Amino acid sequence: MLLDDRTQTQSDSLSDSLPAGGDDPTRFDPAEAWYPVHYVEDLDKTKPTKFTLLDRDLVIWRDRKAKSWRVFEDQCPHRLAPLSEGRIAEDGLLECPYHGWAFQGNGDCDRIPQQLEGKSAHESKRACVKSFPTAERQGLLFVYAGTPDQK
Repeated sequence: MLLDDRTQTQSDSLSDSLPAGGDDPTRFDPAEAWYPVHYVEDLDKTKPTKFTLLDRDLVIWRDRKAKSWRVFEDQCPHRLAPLSEGRIAEDGLLECPYHGWAFQGNGDCDRIPQQLEGKSAHESKRACVKSFPTAERQGLLFVYAGTPDQK
């Protein structure tokens, strides 16, 4: 299968700059590497998909606004409900099944339905979900399991 440049995501530039196994050349850190996690053609664009990588539960979902696949830690920051049991809302955001918190493609909380009008709890870093860089290559979805901002 040939690489199709049209399937590259915004995170693809990270795949060229993140060192496999971390910055220390004397040891390999398995968390600091790219992993193929799913065949893109087998993913459902209309619902979240649960996946486990390195003993970490993840959720894969299609961000309609960015037209790319996103991978988050599979727990809502509010009550730790699995986001993989949630849904893709009408506006294209990933929505928690428990209280309906909705998350943008970068992991930021976009809305909290129970929040009082004029309040801004959804803007807190504690309301964000950890997101992971992704890249599509040769029909596979890759995830960088580490922390790119530590570089």
